Amino acid sequence: MIVASGSSSIGSYSESLLSCSKFHFEEKVLEKLVRLEHKMDLNKEKMKKWEETFSSKLKNIDEAIKQTEIFAESVRENQLQEQSRINHSYYEIVERFKIQTQNETEFHGEKIHTLFNSLSLKIEEFSVAEKNRENALELMQNTLHKEQNRFNKSFDLILYNFRLSSNKSIYELIAKQQKDYEALMKKQSTVAFSAYTINSQTITSNTNVKFEKVWTNIGNGYDPSTGIFTAPHQGVYHITAVVMSVSGQTLYLHVKHNTEYTSGTYVTDNGYKTGTMDVVLNLQKGDKVSVGCKSSYTVYSDSDKYTTFSGHLIA
Repeated sequence: MIVASGSSSIGSYSESLLSCSKFHFEEKVLEKLVRLEHKMDLNKEKMKKWEETFSSKLKNIDEAIKQTEIFAESVRENQLQEQSRINHSYYEIVERFKIQTQNETEFHGEKIHTLFNSLSLKIEEFSVAEKNRENALELMQNTLHKEQNRFNKSFDLILYNFRLSSNKSIYELIAKQQKDYEALMKKQSTVAFSAYTINSQTITSNTNVKFEKVWTNIGNGYDPSTGIFTAPHQGVYHITAVVMSVSGQTLYLHVKHNTEYTSGTYVTDNGYKTGTMDVVLNLQKGDKVSVGCKSSYTVYSDSDKYTTFSGHLIA
């Protein structure tokens, strides 16, 4: 390998120095060989030192192995001694436990025998008590049966008397409720209103007199903001209206049923004149009643309340 490596190096070197002389080339080759031999000598010395170091390490390892074997043998002997001691202690403990267990068994056996005898006595006492309880229960059932019969007879008598008194009370209660119901129905069926205005108003065929002040409005059928009465339910109603004309002016008004003109009043001539309308109408629920005109007129009123509008349910 050294020769091959040297030959490769010489070949490579000779190719790069083609212009050099033969003597110079041999000198260079010789120099490289000397260097190579020097390196080989150094490597031999290093190898020798490594061999010596390795031999020393091997001796140390052999010594460590011997020490380890001696230590392991010592540990093994100690372990055997300790195992023997533990086995001896274990046997002693087992024997001691057997003796103690035998003593405990005998002791608890005596206690169990005593408890068994006591339990037998308790069972006998319980049997006697159970028999006494059954006798007492039978006596109690007989007494309860007698009391039940007595109670049933008393209850039947009380129930009979209660029915007699209750029937009378129920009839009285029904009669009272009937009267209260009739009074309530009569009150609920009552419809009446009465309103007035303190303001003079000019109305046309598209408007009506607004009686903005209210005396009575049972059933809430009258609306003071519009001057219209709306029937809350079907029935026969008595409707009246009193109106006053402006001094020296004609006034021609009607009571209006929905869009139909019914009772009317016509006043004219000098001074203030009062006209009255009175009519009985058969109204359906939701029908509307108001005071209006067919053209355009002015109604007079002031704080003396000359102009009024009233009505109530007849039947």
